[in-house]
Amino acid sequence: MDQRTSALETLLAAHNWNAADRETQRLLVDEVDVGGYAGVDADEAAALPCDLLRAIDVAWTEASDGRFGLRAQNRILAQTISEGYPGNEVWRQFGRTVGWVGGREWIEADEVDYTDEAPEGHLPWVPGFGTVVNTGRIYDGFRIFYNRYNDCKG
Repeated sequence: MDQRTSALETLLAAHNWNAADRETQRLLVDEVDVGGYAGVDADEAAALPCDLLRAIDVAWTEASDGRFGLRAQNRILAQTISEGYPGNEVWRQFGRTVGWVGGREWIEADEVDYTDEAPEGHLPWVPGFGTVVNTGRIYDGFRIFYNRYNDCKG
């Protein structure tokens, strides 16, 4: 067990998805945010420590029986990419699939579904710990974050 994720694991064991999502955001932001915008921006995402990403993923995956976590999101993203969407449309389709895009807009924090019925891959809410939406680099942020996750998978 990674000591940094012990609080996260406790929240996840209780299926307190909301608090676990906030704790995930805190862990990631505290680890790499160097200032400017509050959150993990596209450039900082590349510096996320692999051991922390793996610990977060294992905790979410185990607590949700594989429905949530970075592994579930990455699997859905790979499927979306394989479907051949052009350019940035792959990210919008991925967002629709995991429930982060409603209609044509990305959801806001108060629209995240913290129930057991949330779409597969909905949590943790990756846009919630980044500032990429605010800085106009949402797709760069996603690409860099999931590339970093893939680099860390081993």
